[in-house]
Amino acid sequence: MAESGTDALRDAPQAVAGGAVGRIAGKAGSAPMYLRLAGLLREKICLHEWAPGSRIPSEHELMARLDISRGTVRRAISELVDEGLLVQVRGSGTFVSERALSHPAGERPLSFGESLRERGKDFVTHVLEKRVVPAPADVAAHLRIQPGSQVLYLLRVRSVEGRPIICQEGWENLGECPGLADADFSRETAFDAVERCSGRKITWSKVRYSASAAGERAAALGCDEGDPVLVLRQTIGLADATVIEWGLTWLRAGQEVAGTSVQGDWLPTALAPAPGPADRRRLSAFALDIRRAVVEFAHGTPSIPFHLGGSLSAAEVLAVLYGGVMRTGTDGTPWEQRDRFVLSKAHASLALYPALLHAGLISNEDADRGLLGPNAVLFKHPRRDPARGIETSGGSLGMGLGYACGLAIAASRRGLGSRVFCLVGDGECNEGSVWEAAALAGHLGLSSLTVVVDVNGLQLDGPTAQVLDTGGLAEKFRAFGFEAIEVDGHDVSALWSVLAPSHARPRAVLAHTIKGKGLSFAENCVEWHDNKLTDELYERAVRELGREASHA
Repeated sequence: MAESGTDALRDAPQAVAGGAVGRIAGKAGSAPMYLRLAGLLREKICLHEWAPGSRIPSEHELMARLDISRGTVRRAISELVDEGLLVQVRGSGTFVSERALSHPAGERPLSFGESLRERGKDFVTHVLEKRVVPAPADVAAHLRIQPGSQVLYLLRVRSVEGRPIICQEGWENLGECPGLADADFSRETAFDAVERCSGRKITWSKVRYSASAAGERAAALGCDEGDPVLVLRQTIGLADATVIEWGLTWLRAGQEVAGTSVQGDWLPTALAPAPGPADRRRLSAFALDIRRAVVEFAHGTPSIPFHLGGSLSAAEVLAVLYGGVMRTGTDGTPWEQRDRFVLSKAHASLALYPALLHAGLISNEDADRGLLGPNAVLFKHPRRDPARGIETSGGSLGMGLGYACGLAIAASRRGLGSRVFCLVGDGECNEGSVWEAAALAGHLGLSSLTVVVDVNGLQLDGPTAQVLDTGGLAEKFRAFGFEAIEVDGHDVSALWSVLAPSHARPRAVLAHTIKGKGLSFAENCVEWHDNKLTDELYERAVRELGREASHA
């Protein structure tokens, strides 16, 4: 039986007790304490001082031996859990993971090449095909680009000890990676090349797994066409929500794929079951209605520019919140006990108003008055009107989350049981006030607070990653004590699962969306952050949203 990490620690006091303190303290100022501790623990794992499957020292043991805080220990362990080096099991402890082929699909993707390197495997990459091609319609949809845009097609095989084990087919978004087509993929992984050429970090992925016969990939994998393989369909993205790669990976039989599951404080305490087919159709139809209303609002005053891009990207978020998650006070909930919604990214008001109309908080007459003039009761940026469900005035970015914290504190002190939802933009997260409020929410443990970040990758002045790269938003929220979950912001089922349940700590939902979603001329175009909708474009928008309706 493998020696436990606790026994190894006890037998090597200089390595993990006094010696470790000296090594950590000796690098004071070079990195945060939790990262230096994570490095020490990582070293013990990689040097096999702690064997796979062994239990590492408990939080209390590490705190006592190293004279450091519980928070530092937990964050260090969390780093290694995210890397797949450790696994936490409630009631049993934290264990060194069995190092199978690691592929933790989600917030911190790991390339198969990197996984093989971590396992100490020497591998050879054979590039079977590499060419620049126009993106087919299905590939363009995955990459969120226009059909026919140039993409780099790659077909590669990785072999270990002369035996092919992985075949990968991928389409790379060349528009975001200048020079990528010149990379030598027999020497450099696609992940490394993408980060080098784009100047940005790959931070998330979405994967679907299925079993299949090897079929046309049998020759590349050195097996028979009928042999079983594991197929991964993967979308990979950058920190600003840009989709950079879509591809398929075939793993020859006999390979394992290991992810990391965590039970305890570092993952969400609750997720809700996905809604059934009828509710999914209802919520998707609601989101489409919101987009149509956005277009109508903007066309009502064609001489004035409106914030269409960010309104269209938030449609599903608002549809799910006002389509059943929130207690609005018009649904039989006592008014004072209603849930509150704060639109911090106030330029998305065009999407909020149809949601309020659906909930019965505003009337058709209110909407018909328009957003300008002396008779208006609704405005381009919302004006506080709690009777109509508008909890705060907006327009000055970065203010909404602090206000939402105040609402959550007040509801808690009054014992109302109300939940508070706050929608912020990823560009808005440039504001320091957002993080001051996040620090307060985490410090007070405002479990009734849910922050939704509309991660559409664009803001007024351009791509968020270029204006001021905020890096991994999920990691930042976690640093302030939030649960943080990344979802497809246009998937009503995924949104429902993370927005509907209550939780033990403040929750941040990073909703990856497309700015201008639903209108081909506005999608991923920074110009539509604030623009005029001409009669010609209005007619085109009506046609496109009508087409979408026929497929809803």
